[in-house]
Amino acid sequence: MPQGAKAACTRFRKSGFCPYGSSCKFSHDANHSNHVHQRRGKSTPQLRGQKAQQDLEAISKFFSHYPKFAYEEERGVAEEFYRMCDFFHWDRDHKDRDKARSAFKDAMVIRFNSLYGIDVADLENWHKLCIAVCIEPLPATISECKERIKEVHVNLVDLVDTPGQDVELFTSLNELRNYTLETKKFLPKKSAYAGGLLKFLLREIF
Repeated sequence: MPQGAKAACTRFRKSGFCPYGSSCKFSHDANHSNHVHQRRGKSTPQLRGQKAQQDLEAISKFFSHYPKFAYEEERGVAEEFYRMCDFFHWDRDHKDRDKARSAFKDAMVIRFNSLYGIDVADLENWHKLCIAVCIEPLPATISECKERIKEVHVNLVDLVDTPGQDVELFTSLNELRNYTLETKKFLPKKSAYAGGLLKFLLREIF
């Protein structure tokens, strides 16, 4: 291991998720995990399928680390997080709330990536996003997708929360900001897990 490099997080290496999120003192380097599988000859379609399923379940995995709280999947993820904070009596400055918030946001980013992809050079990923925000007909090129999506005002947590369902669209960026502040539905401006597609959307919003 190079001098100064952090040891790999065993939880993240085994399951692709860690309850400590970006605040973990160990490394969550995805490349490290991939190299381990390749050296062991385990980079198989089955493993990749398992990883994709794990990413989809990132939110429920996060809540599973707090077994005393009865997580209700049918409710909104942000609503459930703040309900959990109330359940544990965590105020804004509570260290456990800060740790949980960091891991929760990472879990939302992981789920976003699994739903819509990370590669900005993949037209299929842009089409997934266009379908989610009701853009019809589907643009023929990536550049056209980008231009159309720039015109859409949507809360990114809602995109994570309601895949396959109608998502609320707003008529202006100011209306979206007000909704986001009122509901406290934020995705992090920066995340170690964020792929290119999410970074594009965050750049447009912020």
